[in-house]
Amino acid sequence: MLLRDSSRRLSSILLVTGLIIGSTALPVREASASCGCGSAGVPIFQSVKMRGNDLREVRGACASPFGLVELRAYQQHLKRQNVCPPDCPTKSNYSHCINQCRWTPIATTRADSAGRFTFSNIDASYALQLIAALPSQPGGLDGVYTGLRLVSQDPRTQAWSQEVNEPFLEAFNLRWPGYEGGFAYVETRVSGAAQMHATVSDGPDDGDQPAIALDVDEDTPNYWLRSHLGGTVQYTKWGICDPSQGCPATWHILQSPTVNVASPPLGRGGEFPWVLGMVSASRPGGMLIATSILGPRDIPDVSVQVGVDVDVDLDLGFSFFSLF
Repeated sequence: MLLRDSSRRLSSILLVTGLIIGSTALPVREASASCGCGSAGVPIFQSVKMRGNDLREVRGACASPFGLVELRAYQQHLKRQNVCPPDCPTKSNYSHCINQCRWTPIATTRADSAGRFTFSNIDASYALQLIAALPSQPGGLDGVYTGLRLVSQDPRTQAWSQEVNEPFLEAFNLRWPGYEGGFAYVETRVSGAAQMHATVSDGPDDGDQPAIALDVDEDTPNYWLRSHLGGTVQYTKWGICDPSQGCPATWHILQSPTVNVASPPLGRGGEFPWVLGMVSASRPGGMLIATSILGPRDIPDVSVQVGVDVDVDLDLGFSFFSLF
């Protein structure tokens, strides 16, 4: 069963934030001619919105003009695991299935004359939660993996476009020592993506003013991936993993986003003490979103639930708007 309880909210702390996940917003002149889709009629993701932790809206392009477009989803729980290599050994991040690990159609719409489309108010008929309700579960079983796929139908032939696999999440990890002043970081490895982003946060994106403590760190190798479609990108704590450690020279290795977890200024105590790690990756026809929430040491998870707002503009990276 998919995560459906969107009515639950925090009883001890309310996580409310917005973020932007990166990809490529290309101008659409003719349906798939200028999209670089690879195959005619294969749609691309341009933006996603989550409200109250549920998927609300998906916008895209490159569908068959005036054709039907279908959005399909798949979910599975994740465990936080060390990223290997270089920190070995490790086991699979994937845990038990949600909704029997089935790909499920969750929304349909029709593209316009340029192949653009919007799925609006998805959560009104199908509640797809992207973030788990309880942080810090034993073994890290608080992570959620969500796969999204788009297919479009040619209105002339009634044939559907090829269903494309989303990028592959090979590794995923969120770590924080569990006390104020400690650093939290997210590690991950993804292959087969055209765009990828990683972020860790204990609150909103307060901007660049030096007087305000940084609550968010993020990174994205978008430009590298655009010229190395299908390559492998890995974030590690130290930004190091070379062939001697088991990482091929063709991999793109980056330092993990890292944030100092601290009580916020101006008395915004709701921000502390939870951290959120999030990774997204996309390619024409497919997208993944992996999330995990981590709480402090010695604080029970009873009655702690999550409500998170997310905006996804697929060219700008993550941007947190509101308090956790």
